[in-house]
Amino acid sequence: MKSFQLPKLLSAGLVLAGLNLTNNLRADVTLVVDGGNASRNVLYDRASNILSGFTVVTLNANTRSFIGGTLISNPGLGTVNIHFAQNGATLGLFNLRDQVGEVLATNGPAAPQLTVSGAQPETVGIDGSVFTSTRTLVVPFGFIKNPAKSPNLANVTNLTQRQIAYLQGASGTLPSAFLGGSATNDIVYVVGRDTGAAVRQIIDANIYFTATPSFWTTNRLSYQTNAAYNALYNNVYSNTVIGGPVPNPLGGHNSGALVTADLNQLGNAIGTVASGDFGTFTTLSYEGFQPTKQNISKGFYPIWGYEQWYYKNAGAGQPSPQQLIVINALRTAVTDYTYQHTVGNPFDTGKFVPLGDLEVERASDGGPITSLLY
Repeated sequence: MKSFQLPKLLSAGLVLAGLNLTNNLRADVTLVVDGGNASRNVLYDRASNILSGFTVVTLNANTRSFIGGTLISNPGLGTVNIHFAQNGATLGLFNLRDQVGEVLATNGPAAPQLTVSGAQPETVGIDGSVFTSTRTLVVPFGFIKNPAKSPNLANVTNLTQRQIAYLQGASGTLPSAFLGGSATNDIVYVVGRDTGAAVRQIIDANIYFTATPSFWTTNRLSYQTNAAYNALYNNVYSNTVIGGPVPNPLGGHNSGALVTADLNQLGNAIGTVASGDFGTFTTLSYEGFQPTKQNISKGFYPIWGYEQWYYKNAGAGQPSPQQLIVINALRTAVTDYTYQHTVGNPFDTGKFVPLGDLEVERASDGGPITSLLY
């Protein structure tokens, strides 16, 4: 009898251990994703792909939560909640490193376990060794205009490095003729992103711009009544009509959606955005080349960055094993070859470039581009 009890006890112990492991894995899993909003539509689409039975809660274009879902590839994991707070790529890197909370669509603030960034940590002075990172795709960045609002820029189809570098610092003072436009008595405005955006970091690195840009926006009541803003800009907000062009008091927008909203109101404006916000606007060539997948893949168009996923190696904010399961499932869905080559889906309409299609590479943001073929 005793000779049979040991195997039974071992078997029972293994079953209990298995139950404990299952129970541990079945604890609710909440993942907070910070970072850039260039690929937000891809992230939302892929979250919908890997989860079932979820509810979507949306705060704004950059902040969305998928609540009460089940991970299709691992249903035994338990209830999965994924919160996206995509308010800026470089801001997200700082938030991840320092465990600074973001407001979520359902609650918050909550600190991230994962940051999606089109700018590398070293570009903004962060030690990248504290993160584990993986490249997922390539994000093109560039310059757009609204033909309906910018008739004087009709003949402006290309920007050189010197033109855009100078314009970024002097917009609001130069006429369209400076860029080859039709008037010498008008004003060209640049509408751009804040310092937390990869758009800002990548474009500035590529055009060798290190000064403070002159970015503009449309006036609003909150600007008119803000004493600090008016003191800073000599009461320009209180003396400008609602909707009129004014210096951006925050130094730039935290979303490409806000840039495009301004381009639909301001005349003679050029916006700096990621490819996901090109939309139906007219993209300007840079040094003779459009930001197409082919031009980027072959090295003709230089203003792009690797979008990478970052999580901490240790300490506060390091993902749990359960969170890593969700991160890996989401990353697999984003980098899937078929998904990245399907016409008409968010990856395609966002004009992103699959990593596997690149014939060139670069080691740093704005750095030299070298061939992968030779």
